[in-house]
Amino acid sequence: MTATEQGPVPDGAARPGLAVPPGGPAGPGTAPPGGPVTAPGTSPPPDDGAHPRADAIGAVGPGDAPVRARAMRAASVISEAWRSIATGTTRAALLAAVLVVVVGALAVVDVRAVVGVIEGAREYRDAGASVQILEAPGQIDGARCEALAGVDGINAAGALRIGSPLRSLNLPSSELTGHEATPGLLSALERDQVAGSGLWLSADLAEALGAAPGDSVATGNGAARVGAVYPYPDDGRDRVLGYAAVTPVPATGLFDSCWVEIWPVDPETAPLLRTALVADPSSEAQPTQKQLNGRLGATYDASAEFADRPTRPAPVAAIVLGLALGFVAIRLRRLELAAALHARVPRAAVTWQVLLETAAWTGVAVIVAVPALWWLAADAGHPADHVSTWGIGMRTVLAGAGAVLVGAAVGALSTREKHLFKYFKER
Repeated sequence: MTATEQGPVPDGAARPGLAVPPGGPAGPGTAPPGGPVTAPGTSPPPDDGAHPRADAIGAVGPGDAPVRARAMRAASVISEAWRSIATGTTRAALLAAVLVVVVGALAVVDVRAVVGVIEGAREYRDAGASVQILEAPGQIDGARCEALAGVDGINAAGALRIGSPLRSLNLPSSELTGHEATPGLLSALERDQVAGSGLWLSADLAEALGAAPGDSVATGNGAARVGAVYPYPDDGRDRVLGYAAVTPVPATGLFDSCWVEIWPVDPETAPLLRTALVADPSSEAQPTQKQLNGRLGATYDASAEFADRPTRPAPVAAIVLGLALGFVAIRLRRLELAAALHARVPRAAVTWQVLLETAAWTGVAVIVAVPALWWLAADAGHPADHVSTWGIGMRTVLAGAGAVLVGAAVGALSTREKHLFKYFKER
């Protein structure tokens, strides 16, 4: 007979399926609510260490067995990292300043060293030291000389010879030595200059005549148009074209000298000038080859100067300093991190929180370094050199920033919960 057939069950009586009447005493073979049911005379089943509330509150189970903490959500980790930064626990402003000063200084010094190499190369070329001259009066083939511009390493080539004297009506008491040159000579005198039709005047002569490209000057042979003005300072270079007017002519016939601009300087390229020479057995003059300006030395190896600069190991030094800074920044908080681990915060969550905080102030330092290095690299001049020089500086900054993150991770992972009281005494 079922309970329904027997009639209503009185309050306080045992209902079918219940081990203990509500509010009643525990009988033999029963257990309190929520506990396991055991038979009389038997021991309770072994506990697996999972306390009913331990997983929720991060406590310990029976027998003081440690309870594995539940993983934190990503949003919680980010929130904790933000609070640490906002409250100053991370020391973000101080550490970012230290990173800018230490690693940024290394990058600045390296950028300035690279700019110095580029400026040295520019000075060398601007002084005409990269120009080689083969002198052999009446023995230089103009077409061969011009053709040297097509050789790798030779940027410009042109032939020069003495022309008819020129008298300017603005300077009637002075007779100017006239020269004739093939079109390629102007590029050897000034890189990338494009000339119009007419005379080429040195800067000193153009200033004396008050002339500029496109103007006309009165000469004994009539008005002459100025096609270009080339710089020719008195800085130690051969003064043959220092106060001269040059008439461009086709590259035909024989000339007195062949001028070529060789960059980068290569001793093996200079002998190629001899190919423009036309042997003349009747000539007593011996061909001679020289630099236009020997004041800065016979050669300038920009590649060797760049490779041998003292600041080349700057990225390595930045990595070492970055590792130290990141590690020290976290070790200063070892008591805080050990306490978090003791409270059963997962180590992974602690490590990610530390990395987020470190990435925040490291990113600020990198952002500050970007425009500063760009401004310093501007002295490199040429856009391509500007970008590459800035990239060299940023390589040092990024190496240091990455090392800071690695150092911070090592600092977090090396913090031990069991050393909590040791950290407390050392604080």
